Amino acid sequence: MRKKSSIKQVFSNTLTVVAKKNLKFFLAALVGFLLLYSFFYGIFVIPIIELGFFKDVKPGLFDYFYIAAASLMASLIVTLTRYSIQNKAISRGTSFLGMAAGAFAAVCPVCLGVNFLVLGSFITIPLVSVIPYLIWIQIAGLALLAVGVLLTVRFSYDNICIACTTTEAALKRSRHSFSDELTPLQTYAFIGITVAALLIFGYQLMPIVTGNAVSTTGSATSTDGKVDVDSVALEVLPEKGFTIDAKWGDSVSKMVKAGVLDVDKLDDIMTKRYGKPLTTEQKTLLTSDYSDEKLTINSDNGVFMMYVLWTLGKHNDNQILHDSPFAQYFGDYDIGVGKAGYGDTSLIELTPEQQAKAEKVAKNSYRPCCGNPTSAPDCSHGFSALGLVELMAHQGYSEEEMFDAFVKFNSYWFPATYIQDALYFKLAENKDWNDVDRELVAGKQYSSLSGSYAVKQYLQGLGL
Repeated sequence: MRKKSSIKQVFSNTLTVVAKKNLKFFLAALVGFLLLYSFFYGIFVIPIIELGFFKDVKPGLFDYFYIAAASLMASLIVTLTRYSIQNKAISRGTSFLGMAAGAFAAVCPVCLGVNFLVLGSFITIPLVSVIPYLIWIQIAGLALLAVGVLLTVRFSYDNICIACTTTEAALKRSRHSFSDELTPLQTYAFIGITVAALLIFGYQLMPIVTGNAVSTTGSATSTDGKVDVDSVALEVLPEKGFTIDAKWGDSVSKMVKAGVLDVDKLDDIMTKRYGKPLTTEQKTLLTSDYSDEKLTINSDNGVFMMYVLWTLGKHNDNQILHDSPFAQYFGDYDIGVGKAGYGDTSLIELTPEQQAKAEKVAKNSYRPCCGNPTSAPDCSHGFSALGLVELMAHQGYSEEEMFDAFVKFNSYWFPATYIQDALYFKLAENKDWNDVDRELVAGKQYSSLSGSYAVKQYLQGLGL
């Protein structure tokens, strides 16, 4: 009867397998996992194609510990599993559970990436609801990886060092299938963990998959005739853009003087990340004490407008921000163009009447990236829209004008969504885009993630 192996023997075997027989593979795996986890945490972006994750809060000490610990454990699992396979040792199912646990844990860091950058454009992953539980997700990920390591280490030792001491034993074990080695409970556990990992990963990819832009050329046919998609797209996104009557006033100057908006930092981001250094006009706006310039958005300055309004919405001390369900998790929120902070600077003061108007518009204007209203900002576009709403409310604009401006600015931040909306209203209700009620469009039915997807499904049903 086989004696139970001691911890010292198991450790010695693992050290031998990793350090003496598979050191190069282990080190290569370790480097690979370190790069992978660092990429998920937004520590670096793949150059040229500008592919990467951007967290709303910079990685902290525990995040770096997580990256190092998770990379080390994942490398051990991969190295020992590879060695077992090379020696034709089926790991009795449990080590496969360890691999599945490791795969599940490896998915967790992706949840922490809020903004996903693809070719210079932001795609926001609608996982902000997990923000309160990030520390527990990390701990659960490490725990799962630790279980995976322990199981893989133990059964790598049992199968290779003890069970596979003879050629006959090795051949006998090599004929066993994976299903023969699993108990019913292990089978269900393995399937459950694997399916959960796939579902989480699929959910994270959903915004990228569903966010594909519709074609802006050609024509679509409905029961009422043909629709010129080009002309509809130009209604939504005119070449000259949109100019609204609201003015910057001293809001930009206050941001610069308070240090929440740094001209050089913004210019650096615009140049390196988007290839669009600040123009002379933009620098003048950022360095003036007061500006009568009206707010304009077009395909050339859409990112610039997003950053300036983003900063305004993020830092302005307003109750809308403080009442947000995510407020307590954004205390050290930093977007790289000024300094960290959240609702910490008095930039725009609203009267009670203006505040009520801003709150109504913010609560009833959605964005298709996160599916949340402007009153619950959790991404670049949410804060940008809030800044726009507060600025217009301060200058006495009506709710109707604010909803109209919201849709116009969102159209340049989410062109696919609003081109699809315009096509829907033309095909389903025979309405031109300019005749559609802007409050309706800004609401959950057409501007949220679910609303945008429903419109897309309708158009796909027509062959678009």
